[in-house]
Amino acid sequence: MIDLVIFDVAGIRYGADLTQVRRIDIHEPTESVGQPLGPPAVGGRSLVFEIGRGHERRLTVDQVMGVSRVPLNSLRRMPPAVNAARFSIGAWLDGDATVLLIDLLSTVPSDPKELPHGH
Repeated sequence: MIDLVIFDVAGIRYGADLTQVRRIDIHEPTESVGQPLGPPAVGGRSLVFEIGRGHERRLTVDQVMGVSRVPLNSLRRMPPAVNAARFSIGAWLDGDATVLLIDLLSTVPSDPKELPHGH
């Protein structure tokens, strides 16, 4: 079993391993990873996660829908033929809805100059 935090960005449902999330805050532009999932429609919340040595980053989301406990065997990896972003790791079918799974750490640009405001 894995606990996934389920959230929405511009009408698309995403999930991330809950162990990567330190907390959920109101949106603040500081220490952001930008908008790797596209621009949020509202952007009212942020998933805060640690990137190492106590440094945090935020991923702005529209809505946090909750936490779901999911059997590992119900998760699907992205096929190699799919030209997905480096942070896209798979999918989970939650009934009729598809939840795209992401790795929060992989949303951080590898070049610090790519971060908003030089963070």
